[in-house]
Amino acid sequence: MFNNKKEEAPQSFSMQVINNIGSGTTIEGNIKTEGDIRIDGKIIGNIFSKGRLVSGPGSSITGDIVCTNGNIDGQVKGNIQVSETLKVTKTAHIDGNITSKKLIVDEGAVIQAKITMSSQQNLTVNKPLSNHQS
Repeated sequence: MFNNKKEEAPQSFSMQVINNIGSGTTIEGNIKTEGDIRIDGKIIGNIFSKGRLVSGPGSSITGDIVCTNGNIDGQVKGNIQVSETLKVTKTAHIDGNITSKKLIVDEGAVIQAKITMSSQQNLTVNKPLSNHQS
């Protein structure tokens, strides 16, 4: 009459995956993720995310970034390719080319880049734009 079997919630890949790289952490090598990533440490390598990339105010990235959405608060030395929206805050320092569908730049941000904006962006997660590894 009563079913005592507990039903489990189905596991799904649509659950948001968030990866955190903390302050004081240095990673040398490429990073590829299907989910979102927040970086507060130092990355020397290319980053590929099918989700949102957030770089904190103290972060340092030397390499190319390819993501769907981005929020840059730290230092990036490399090319940035965003298929949707890139937000660059007042604490950001970018030295590299930017390709994005939409770009939001706060007053005070430092950008030394060629900027290309297009309503038709293709997200390329399998290959870097160039090789910026040190």
